[in-house]
Amino acid sequence: MEPVTTTVMIGAVVGYLTRVLKDNKSIGDFFKDFTDASVTWIRPVFLEDDDAATPKKVLSNLQENPDSTARQEAVKSALAIELENNPAAETLLKDMYGRIQGAGIHIDNTGAKIGQQNVNATVTNTNPNFNNH
Repeated sequence: MEPVTTTVMIGAVVGYLTRVLKDNKSIGDFFKDFTDASVTWIRPVFLEDDDAATPKKVLSNLQENPDSTARQEAVKSALAIELENNPAAETLLKDMYGRIQGAGIHIDNTGAKIGQQNVNATVTNTNPNFNNH
C-alpha cells in the first residue's frame, strides 16, 4: 500500500469538516470526533483565540458555503501553513485521518491536491442546445 501524503490527509480532514457543516452541525461536532491533542492543535486554525465561539474568517467562509471549492481550498491552505509552522503536528493530522478512515466515512476530495479542482469529476451536459450554433 502506498503511503498517504500530507495533502491527502488534509483533504480528508477538510472533506470531513465540510460534510459536518453541510449536515448543519457545528465546529464542536467536528472536534468531538478527535483526540484532545488533535483538537488543541487544529482549533486555533478555525477559532479566534480570545473567544472560543468566534470562528476565524477561513471557517466562517466555509460555513457560509461548504460546497465552495475555493473556500475548501482556503481551509486546506490554512492547515498546510499550520503544518509548516509545526511539522511535529503531522502525527496529529495522521491521527485525525486515521479516525476519519476508521469511521468508514467516504470523503470525495481526499485525492485532491491543494490548488487542484474537479478531481476525478465527470461533467455531463444535459442541455441539448449547448454548443449548438
